[in-house]
Amino acid sequence: MNSPLTVASALLLTLLGMGCTGSMNTNLTPRSLPAAPDSHYLFETSFETRRRAVDPASVKAWVLLDLTLYPMQRVPNTENRFEALVPLPPGRNNIPYRYKFEFSYPGTLSKLVNSTSSQEYSLILGAK
Repeated sequence: MNSPLTVASALLLTLLGMGCTGSMNTNLTPRSLPAAPDSHYLFETSFETRRRAVDPASVKAWVLLDLTLYPMQRVPNTENRFEALVPLPPGRNNIPYRYKFEFSYPGTLSKLVNSTSSQEYSLILGAK
């Protein structure tokens, strides 16, 4: 039988391990926008990871919209921020989207690549 101290130690180590490998993004795109004449909208996000030794220059970001990945560029003079001007499908008022991130970190013999996706967001078009 496990002692309460052993179980608590194992739980603490698990939580600490998860804290070192987590990542999160912040959606900086407004939830609703007025309709644009050219149907292109600016998507913005930030990305942070607690995984140790991630090379910040290796982080790449995309907007995932209707199974299409649109590459995002880094916002100049900021840290961990990305943006992309994305064409939206005509005739739709509610556009679901996600962000995808890819980054590398050192492995035992070579660099390893990992990716993560954000939760699903929704953009409402035609708001005033």
